[in-house]
Amino acid sequence: MNNVKARANLKVIWENNLPLDKIKWYKKSLNEFSLPKRFHPKIKSYWTKHSEKNPKDYDGKLLFLNNYKIKNNVLLLDVGYIRFSTVIFMVKNHLRIEQGIGMLGTQCLVFSPCKQYILIGERPLTQKYYPGATIIPGGMLEINDLDKEPRKALLREIYEEVPLPLNSDAYLKALLVGWNGVSVTFLLCTSVSPSYNFNPFESISGEKSEWENNLRWISLEKLREFPSNYLLDGLIYFKSKIKKSL
Repeated sequence: MNNVKARANLKVIWENNLPLDKIKWYKKSLNEFSLPKRFHPKIKSYWTKHSEKNPKDYDGKLLFLNNYKIKNNVLLLDVGYIRFSTVIFMVKNHLRIEQGIGMLGTQCLVFSPCKQYILIGERPLTQKYYPGATIIPGGMLEINDLDKEPRKALLREIYEEVPLPLNSDAYLKALLVGWNGVSVTFLLCTSVSPSYNFNPFESISGEKSEWENNLRWISLEKLREFPSNYLLDGLIYFKSKIKKSL
């Protein structure tokens, strides 16, 4: 078992079952979220040390959700960007977002064809960002994702990480303000194609180096009893739903 510590409660700011083609960009301000100037030297110093220990990380421009609104059953997104160095500095120092909502990330519930299992993985204990956490496939959206329709942007990381044939239909289930107080998670759901030869004991070699082991299937029944302090945002939310329904 991993060693993730319990964190603050997750905040749900929107929930429904919205097709991804009902999500649109409506403001691409490209304004940067940044901390007050007094933090800038500290961020630079922290990033220098972080880069020495994590040479593969780069200070990319990640999408930042300023605001959103619903109009005619369409979710409209107002976005800017935030530097990765700012994100990790804020997480390390337990700083919260004061203006806007947070760094835009995506997590996806990938169901088996029978809908009784979902795909999960674990982060290595060597990771700086939530070591040992049990998570579902996902990642951070970058500024280049604005060149795509939101549907393609939100699913990009999922297709990169999950080497399985997925159904073309996918939905947005919820917007969650993350435990770190810096990110907002777009929780998606989709399922593996019915033609896939599903085996609940199969170990799946994901294409992401941050998995501790391979991806694997867990039944909804087992997930219901899984300790919540070992889970990240999307699984916490989904577990709360299945505890009520099973």
